[in-house]
Amino acid sequence: MDTFHELADSKSWAARLLTTDFCPWANRFVYWLKEPVGWFVLATAISVMIGLYFAPIGWTLAAALTSVIAVGMVWPAIAVRAVTCSLRPKQQQVHEEDPCELEFTVRNWLPMPVWGLSVEGFLDRSCKYVDTEKLPTVALAFLRSLTTSTYRFSIQPDFRGCYPDGDATLTCSFPFGIWTAKRKLADVTPVTVWPKVFPITGQAVLQGRNPAEIGEGERSGRAGNFIGIRDYRNGDSLRDVNWIATARYGDLVVTERSAAQSCNVEVIIDVGAFEDREKLAKRIRVAASVLANLHYSSIPLTVRIGKQVIHAMGGRNGFVQMMDALAKVPAEGLGEKRPELYLLDRLSVTISSHQSGDIVVCVADPDANRRLAQNHMHCVLSAEQDLASQLLSLWPEVRDANLVS
Repeated sequence: MDTFHELADSKSWAARLLTTDFCPWANRFVYWLKEPVGWFVLATAISVMIGLYFAPIGWTLAAALTSVIAVGMVWPAIAVRAVTCSLRPKQQQVHEEDPCELEFTVRNWLPMPVWGLSVEGFLDRSCKYVDTEKLPTVALAFLRSLTTSTYRFSIQPDFRGCYPDGDATLTCSFPFGIWTAKRKLADVTPVTVWPKVFPITGQAVLQGRNPAEIGEGERSGRAGNFIGIRDYRNGDSLRDVNWIATARYGDLVVTERSAAQSCNVEVIIDVGAFEDREKLAKRIRVAASVLANLHYSSIPLTVRIGKQVIHAMGGRNGFVQMMDALAKVPAEGLGEKRPELYLLDRLSVTISSHQSGDIVVCVADPDANRRLAQNHMHCVLSAEQDLASQLLSLWPEVRDANLVS
């Protein structure tokens, strides 16, 4: 189906008149003019008509234009087929905005140099812009004849995904740029770009209805076995002060004990459709940060992304499992209905958003503290402000301070 886009109403009528597509049904007949070679072919046809009916100079113009078309199309086609290329990342998983080192090896079989080779469709997607005007991932100005060259460089992908998401292509438009020859790049090692993870200080105090003293990790608490000592925090009970260690170090030191291990935390991530992919990208980054923090605390997780349910494994494998699932979320979302109600009757973390685009993190833990009248935490993160500073203090630094009399 043909689509067209118009400028905003705030633009002048002249700009709207010059940029509005009034006949989208006719696009299929003029697509060949998008390549500059189409205009050269049209000019050649006009020159032939001039030579036939008006003046012989038309034949000279037609011969010159035909020569330009031949060279501009034949040489790029030869260049992309006379080289053998491979593209490999140093690491197969990276986070957004982290350096990704690539190794591009190319073999030129021609006895003459090759100019203007580039690779498109590998790491070309962007968070803020739709993939209409793509910048090449790799571009070489010059390649020596009969040589094998290896180039190493670093780029910073800014959008999650599994790359290449289509066919990575080797392109060349040298010498005139009137036509771009393309060939599929077969030897490509894929790379997964995970969402950016922001650090979160502190630890979520999630207890749940089915606590278990034995888990995959020791969590700090007020009861259980002795696991170490730490500095005094506001809200710590005087009963936990280790007076011997305090006298030795000169500052208040408390005894750290283990706490009950939550059986399971259900994390629901809203990945509904959006017109602006940047809004969904920010929500995915918040979800990745929360999941990384909970997983680091050895809390068993069940992650719901649309209709997909993930039971996260322990250790590094579980972290990779969750990040891979978030990286595979489409740029504009899954188009599924967002959760209408937060799961306040069970231990859960729901990550959704307001219609304004602000991100909402709702933590429901009914039995975490029976002295509280409110059995859940509602945190709103502004999408217009820095997410790193907001997530840094997502969990309260003072834990259980309301229990201190």
